[in-house]
Amino acid sequence: MLSVHKEVMSNSQDNKKCYCNVCLGDRKHTVLYSKNQHHEEYSSEDGSPIYFENNNYILTECNGCEHITLVIETDSNSHDKIEITQYPPKVTRKEPKWLYDLMFQELFLDPYKYDFLKEIYSALRNSNLRLAVIGIRSLLEQIMIEKIGDNNSFAKNLNKFQSEGYMSKVQKEAIEPVIEAGHASTHRRFKATLNEVCHLMDIVENLIESIYINQNKSSKLNIPSRKT
Repeated sequence: MLSVHKEVMSNSQDNKKCYCNVCLGDRKHTVLYSKNQHHEEYSSEDGSPIYFENNNYILTECNGCEHITLVIETDSNSHDKIEITQYPPKVTRKEPKWLYDLMFQELFLDPYKYDFLKEIYSALRNSNLRLAVIGIRSLLEQIMIEKIGDNNSFAKNLNKFQSEGYMSKVQKEAIEPVIEAGHASTHRRFKATLNEVCHLMDIVENLIESIYINQNKSSKLNIPSRKT
C-alpha cells in the first residue's frame, strides 16, 4: 500500500462564520492562519486509490470578542459529508459567575461541589448528556446528605430537605424531574436533550446559589439595627 501526504499553508484575513464559545453562538471570525493536509492511500497491488482524507485546519479570531478558535474541516471517502470539529469544544452553557466563590468557600475543606460542577460542565462540552444528567442527580443527593444527613432513600432525603427549609414546595416540584431523569438515564437508557439538561442545570444551579452563595453574602450584610 502506497501512502501520499501533502501540506498547503497560508496566512489569510478572510472572514469565516463559526461558533464562538464566549458569545455562545455563530459569529463572523477572521481567519488568522490555515493549513491543509491531504492524505491518500493506494493499493499495493494495482495502484488504485483506496482511501483519502483532507483536513483543513483554520485558526480564527471572533470579530466581536476576539476569542481564538481552531476549526478542523475533515473530508474523506469514509464520510458522506464534511465533518467540522473545533477546539476548544463548543460551549453550550456558561459556567456561573459564582462558581469561583463556591471554590473559595470549600478551598480548605472538601471542594466536592466545585469539582462535581466542573465535571458536569465538561460532560456538557463534550455532548455526554447521560453523564451530565447522572452527575446532576448525584450532586443533588450529596448536597442533601451534607445538609440533613442520609435518611436511607432519595424520597425521604428530599422531603426532609424541604421540611427543614432548604427548598420551597415549588423548588421541590421542579427538582423531582431531575431525580427521575437521573434514574432513567442509569436504568432505562433514557437520554435527555440538550435543552432538557440545561433546564435541569438551571434548577440545580439556582439551588446551590441560594444555599451556599446568597446565604453566605446575606450573612455578611452590615445592617444597622432599628432605633427603639
